[in-house]
Amino acid sequence: MDTLLLFGLVAFLAVPDTEAAGFPSVSPSQGEPWPMPQHIEYNRDQTFLVSQDEVPVNIVGESCADLQDAATRYQNIIADYLEQIRTTVYEPLYRTQPHGAPTSGDDVGRRLDVIHSIEVNLTSSCSSSQYPEFGMDESYEVRTNWNRDGRALVIADSIWGAYRGLETISQLFLHNGADLNVHSAHIVDFPRYKHRGVMFDTARHFLSMNVLKQNIDLMAAHKYNVFHWHMVDDQSFPFNSSALPELVAGAYRPGLTYSTDDVADIVEYARQRGVRVIAEFDTPGHMDAWGVGLPHLLTACYKDGVKDGTVGPINPSNEAVYDTLRDLFTEITQLFPDRYIHLGVDEVIFGFDCWLSNPQVQEWMAAQQLTTPEEVEDVYIRRLLALVEALPASPEYMVWQDVLDRGVNLKPNAVVQVWKEPWQEHLLSVTSRGHPAILSTCWYLNHFTYETDWPLYYTCEPEEMGGTAAQRALIVGGEAAKWGEYVDDTNVVAATWPRAAAPAERLWSDKSVNSVDEAMHRMEEQRCRMVYRGFPVSPSNGMGFC
Repeated sequence: MDTLLLFGLVAFLAVPDTEAAGFPSVSPSQGEPWPMPQHIEYNRDQTFLVSQDEVPVNIVGESCADLQDAATRYQNIIADYLEQIRTTVYEPLYRTQPHGAPTSGDDVGRRLDVIHSIEVNLTSSCSSSQYPEFGMDESYEVRTNWNRDGRALVIADSIWGAYRGLETISQLFLHNGADLNVHSAHIVDFPRYKHRGVMFDTARHFLSMNVLKQNIDLMAAHKYNVFHWHMVDDQSFPFNSSALPELVAGAYRPGLTYSTDDVADIVEYARQRGVRVIAEFDTPGHMDAWGVGLPHLLTACYKDGVKDGTVGPINPSNEAVYDTLRDLFTEITQLFPDRYIHLGVDEVIFGFDCWLSNPQVQEWMAAQQLTTPEEVEDVYIRRLLALVEALPASPEYMVWQDVLDRGVNLKPNAVVQVWKEPWQEHLLSVTSRGHPAILSTCWYLNHFTYETDWPLYYTCEPEEMGGTAAQRALIVGGEAAKWGEYVDDTNVVAATWPRAAAPAERLWSDKSVNSVDEAMHRMEEQRCRMVYRGFPVSPSNGMGFC
């Protein structure tokens, strides 16, 4: 699609719904959750009043330290919101009736009682040893004053569902002048897709622990459940490996690294929010920084029979390479408890000439009866996959689509991540071979525009690939990708959010929830909701303020 036409479409989709001076471009909804639940029913003539400074969150079912921590966390989130509403003048933003308000007139519904508490009823046991996993149960039910009893209730069969339900309840609060109310609602909710992730790149620019945790908090607020950590690349190797300490020499500088304790801290922080952490250590390409500490890993490039001072992909002819990889991936699978590891294996084609120029690789190819770089790649990847499958942790693996494009046979449950255009054709190809697929192509958040661009992400529908019902069932989710060339601690939150809210709703909510006109009002509220929570997220719909 022509770029100007594309940007014009974005501008058209975000046309302001009022042009009067002093009004925001898009009026926010009030107390409307994001992402949209699968089933939500309001008592439209009923809300209940919040009169306390703090609404207690009580556990009435099964309990554990993790759930108690979550209850305290959300009690504080709601209390902070109450304080801001009561101490900040928001009236100018609501000179007109807010979009989506339950009723019109001077009052927002008929208030019934006063909220006394939020109660969490977990129906199964939980413990600090639980780790979120692919296909975990994230379903929940919410009732707020439904029986006119002044209670808000979360019911869930798993702690992960309890987390999602608490997030939804925190989004049902709305203000009406000086009052704060809560919608009277009944919600039954569950995710559309099992894998809903955001990929952050910490190699092109280092991201501090604090900023990583901010993004994990924002992921949980949008019901994402996977942090895909693209930790290393050509530019830097910031992981301070205990098994191979030489590798961290490839970091930008000593202070810009992640220790094994840092990794454990991030994994635990994410776990307590129902977010899996999947590490990506990409080979055989994107490895320049690995060679700073361990030069033997990489292929020296030659020109006219002489080393030219550059390096290419991993050196598949060096047997020591495979011992090094085995040591590293053993450590990675011990640090990251997720069942899956991401092996990358993308864009190796850029190193083919280097392989062919290297005398050692040439000699090895002759001994192996290989004649093309594609065959070299195939041999390496087969050895890599066998090595990973034989690790003590017996991990499953994810890969970028490149390896499948080249015809390498993967085990049936290997997850393939699609990032190329036309993504519909690539999804069809992946699923036709029986592999689970996740989509990223249309959710590359590193593509910036001046205009409102979230509708482009919002209108990407994975099932538009066509195919059979069996193929569509193999789409297990998607990931928004935030590559790091132009973001660091100073701007990564604003550059990612609330734009990442768009794929979050596409991956969680029912397929029928696809109206940009309806979503823009909830997007406006969700953006302001995150601002109220202290996150420096960007404006979503043009002019206005929170």
